[in-house]
Amino acid sequence: MERHAKLDAFEARTQRFAVSILTLLGGQPWPPAMVRVTQQLAASATSVSANHRAVRRARSTKEFASKLQVVNEEIDEAVHWLEILVATGTCRAPTDLDALLNEARQLRAMFAKARKTTRALL
Repeated sequence: MERHAKLDAFEARTQRFAVSILTLLGGQPWPPAMVRVTQQLAASATSVSANHRAVRRARSTKEFASKLQVVNEEIDEAVHWLEILVATGTCRAPTDLDALLNEARQLRAMFAKARKTTRALL
C-alpha cells in the first residue's frame, strides 16, 4: 500500500473512531453525573479526527509537529474519559466500550510514536 493510501486509511480510522464514540454515547441515556464526562469524551474523540486531518495538511514540519501534539493530547484525553466510563460501570454496552478503549489506546500509541519520530526531525 502506498504512503498516501495508508494515510487515507488512517484518516478514515480516526473518523470511524469518532463516529463510534458518538454512536455509543447517543445509544443510551446517561445519569446526570455522567453527562459532562460523555460531553468531554465526544469533544475529544471528534477532535482527534478533525485535528488529524489538519496534521495532514500542515504547511511545515513545525506546524505538523504542533498539530500532532494537539492530536496526542486529545487522544490521551479520550482514553481518560473512556477509562472513567469503564470504572463507573454506567455504560449499557460494556463490550463496545471495551473495544473503543482498546482502539483509543492503539491510536494513542501510534500518535505517540509519530510524535517521537517528528521530534527527531526538528
